[in-house]
Amino acid sequence: MLNLKIETAAVRVAAFPEGDRLLTLRATCLGPAAALAAARLVPRRHAQVPEDGLWDIDLVVDAGVEPGGAVTWRDVVFIGEADWCEGVRLHSPGGVLEHRIAPQGAQLAPRPLAAPRWSRPAAPASSPAKPRRRFDPFRFLLDGAATAMILAGVSLLPMALPANAAEPAGQGPAPAASGFDRN
Repeated sequence: MLNLKIETAAVRVAAFPEGDRLLTLRATCLGPAAALAAARLVPRRHAQVPEDGLWDIDLVVDAGVEPGGAVTWRDVVFIGEADWCEGVRLHSPGGVLEHRIAPQGAQLAPRPLAAPRWSRPAAPASSPAKPRRRFDPFRFLLDGAATAMILAGVSLLPMALPANAAEPAGQGPAPAASGFDRN
């Protein structure tokens, strides 16, 4: 038999303006690592709302999982609609844990903002504003290409021909190794 135990549970309910409520349950479990890897929280289906208002949720492990292995911690998460729920009752092979939701526990879900609430503060008059550098994507591209060439062993400096090498026809003398023009 698997010895899984739910140590703690964090329950949060978010209330939406349309009237829906969403329950988020995170249970911290202790047990063998192989069993916890296959563990999940499964809610029981109720034909009618229970008198105590608690939703029964089971910690379930698939059949065929060996109970051996190192004992470890793992968080198991469940998210579901909580229109009638006043709390949860978590069932595990190691015991039962109840968690009631406070009446003020239902928090309004945040709405996305159309614009930021405040603008960026202006710089004080005593400190001059620093000019912003323009983003140049080609600078990074060239830097990356140069780095790749260096790593591949390709020299980026003009190559000097040996003194006894013939000049190519129609071209001037080969540049000297130290004659790299930086202007």
